[in-house]
Amino acid sequence: MSMIGKIFVSDVKHITSNIVSIIIVIGLTVIPGLFTWFNVAACWDPFANTRNLQFAIANEDDGYKGDLLPVRIDIGSQVINTLRANSQLDWTFTKTSKEAIDGTKSGKYYAAVVIPKGFSTTMMTFFTNDAQHATLDYYNNEKLNALAPKVTGQGADEISAQINEMFAKTLTSTALDLASSLIDSLDKPGAQDRLKNFSANIGDLASTLDESATTLRAYGDLTDSAQTLLDSSQQLIGQAGDTAQDAADKMDDAKKAVSDLTGALDTSVAAVGDALDASSSSLEALSGRVDTLFSSVDGQANAAVAAIKDQSGNIAAESKAYATTRDRLQELLNSSSLPANGVVRREIQSFINRLDAVSKTLANLASTLDAAAADITDHVDVNDKTRASIKDLAAQAGAAISGISGDFDSTIKPDLTQMNSSFTSAAQQINASMASAKDSLSDLDDASTDAKTQLTRVRALIDDSATDLANAGKKLSDFNGQLNKALTTGDMGMVKQVLSGNSNALAATLSAPVELKTKRLFPVENFGAALTPFYTFLPMWVGALLLVVTLKTSLSAKRSKELGDPKPWQEFLGHYGVFACIALLQSTFSCAGTLLFLRVQSVHPMLFMLTGWFSSLVYSFFTYTLVASFSNVGKAIGVLFLVMQISGSDAAYPLAILPKFVGDVSPFLPVTYSVTALRSAIAGIYENDYWIAMGKLALFLVPLLFIGLLLRPSLGRFNAWYSAKVESTKLVG
Repeated sequence: MSMIGKIFVSDVKHITSNIVSIIIVIGLTVIPGLFTWFNVAACWDPFANTRNLQFAIANEDDGYKGDLLPVRIDIGSQVINTLRANSQLDWTFTKTSKEAIDGTKSGKYYAAVVIPKGFSTTMMTFFTNDAQHATLDYYNNEKLNALAPKVTGQGADEISAQINEMFAKTLTSTALDLASSLIDSLDKPGAQDRLKNFSANIGDLASTLDESATTLRAYGDLTDSAQTLLDSSQQLIGQAGDTAQDAADKMDDAKKAVSDLTGALDTSVAAVGDALDASSSSLEALSGRVDTLFSSVDGQANAAVAAIKDQSGNIAAESKAYATTRDRLQELLNSSSLPANGVVRREIQSFINRLDAVSKTLANLASTLDAAAADITDHVDVNDKTRASIKDLAAQAGAAISGISGDFDSTIKPDLTQMNSSFTSAAQQINASMASAKDSLSDLDDASTDAKTQLTRVRALIDDSATDLANAGKKLSDFNGQLNKALTTGDMGMVKQVLSGNSNALAATLSAPVELKTKRLFPVENFGAALTPFYTFLPMWVGALLLVVTLKTSLSAKRSKELGDPKPWQEFLGHYGVFACIALLQSTFSCAGTLLFLRVQSVHPMLFMLTGWFSSLVYSFFTYTLVASFSNVGKAIGVLFLVMQISGSDAAYPLAILPKFVGDVSPFLPVTYSVTALRSAIAGIYENDYWIAMGKLALFLVPLLFIGLLLRPSLGRFNAWYSAKVESTKLVG
């Protein structure tokens, strides 16, 4: 520590060794303060001088006069008269709009407002069904100044607000004047009779309003009944939809049954056809071989028996096939949905009966053949009667089969085919009708739902209207009661006193019924005090930059040797001492002058000074470390921080209205926290926000100490290389 102190004392002796260096120190001390004082004083209260801004007003309004009442309304002239007493801006009233516009273009006026012709007439459309917005023509010369257009724009808004207030005030004043005239006429002869007639009319009107309210409520009850009907309709629609769906399902089932029956019959027809062909062939062969078989019994008994049994087996199989077909058709017919007494059902049943007869005939024929074969085996002669019986059975079976085949092809099968086709066509038509019916039912359901919604809305409107009518009727009835009481007692003094009051004062109250009451939190006296943080710390940062530009940030080799070759960290900290002293002088001069000379508001003056002292130390150490470590590159970094802190320190414009990247950079700028702390010193502290800001400002010292004490010694080669390159240009030093 003795070496650090030795370096500091040596620096102080050198910097005060001659008058020139002392003058330089004085200049470095006062420059930031002068910068601050000049700008704070200039911004002390600029909006108090807006009366020096010339604002042209041209009135071309020709007024309005009603057709029914002899009342003239000239809003343009009233605006002019009001502005003559307004000192917010330098109002200049021109004769023509051209003069106002040309003066604004030339820069004679900062802005101009032209009240156009028909302005009052347009304002009075407020009472018609076709209300229109009256407009003012505002002309603004934006190239004269950056802030003037904003101030004059507020002036134009002030004119618009005054016109709106004046319009309401004029109408109210006129109405109250008419009411006052009516009161004055009460003392004239016949006034009592007219008031009695008026009272009777008021009573009738109140009764009419009550009756209208009752009628509307009755209509409201009708909407409830309509709601009930719609609910019932929706239930019927739902039931109809379910019935239609059931019918469609049953139609599909019937169609499927007929298709199954027809398919089964087609299959059976093929089987029956094959059986008929086979049976015809077998029976023809049997008829032709009966005599042959029995005539060869004597010589070939065994062969004859075998042939007869073979024929018997074939015929028995055919009989069984017919029986199977018969049973299948009977089963399908029993399970079908064909009419019980229908022609098709009767024909199919007849066909089944004939199949049954053929099956039995073939079975008898097979039995007869088996008996004949048994007789041959027992050596019993087969007589002619047996042969004739066999031939007769074969002939009967053949005839039956032939008849069945012909009847099925000509009658049953065509009927089934036609029935299936007709039923399919009918089912398609019914399905189409069902689909159309479903769509119609869906549309009806949607329409019913919409109607219910509309009825609900209508009921609400009816109820509101009925309530309004009832309230109006009650007010009229109450008024009529008071009027009758006054007429009965003859006491009109109270009524006259109320209605004959100051119509202008009452009109002013009615035109602006709401008053804004502002409660200032952490009040700041003027605009200059609000901008003091901005114009205090930016000059202080400039002062820190001037220090590292004017003073050397390292010891020369000669001085280092004279001091006993201090270590790098001793040299870094010891040499900073003179920078810290000048920085404290800068902040003391600037902040003390702001408080004592400009008399800037400060709730906590000592914290005001403390903020300046600590901020100047952080800023000077910031620039000193950068330049000592990075030479001229550090100076460039310091200037870069100055540029960013002009907008990014939240000192002038709120960060919320600036681009996002500015808000993102703001937390990494030292001035941001100095501004926050000084605002608390000026206007008041909230929940330790002052000390929190000072703590965040102190955090900048941590990386600076790391760079200056640990990183700076290793940057010696870089700085030597950089200096050599710069000096080689012979231009940059």
